[in-house]
Amino acid sequence: MSDVLLLIAGDELAEHCIGYDRAQYPYLYIRHGKKFYKPYRNYFSCNKKDRIWEELKDAGYADSWSEEDYGTTTYFMTRKGLDWLGNYLDVIIRDCK
Repeated sequence: MSDVLLLIAGDELAEHCIGYDRAQYPYLYIRHGKKFYKPYRNYFSCNKKDRIWEELKDAGYADSWSEEDYGTTTYFMTRKGLDWLGNYLDVIIRDCK
């Protein structure tokens, strides 16, 4: 999948993963004219493997772990993925707490 198609398909999932879809102070702030976001979470759980998340993972933007006992897969954004999303949103995304 091209980077552009991946962005269109994966940006909402990635934003939700780090809580950006509900961004507000103190997590989203401006300092010296630049926007910053400090995620309060960095995970997205699914009952099965998700095609879009697997594409993000293949591109190096996300990683995952599986809970075999519960049959779930949890995805999280890598530093490369946070930078990729930050470039799209025009915000500097810090590491999760």
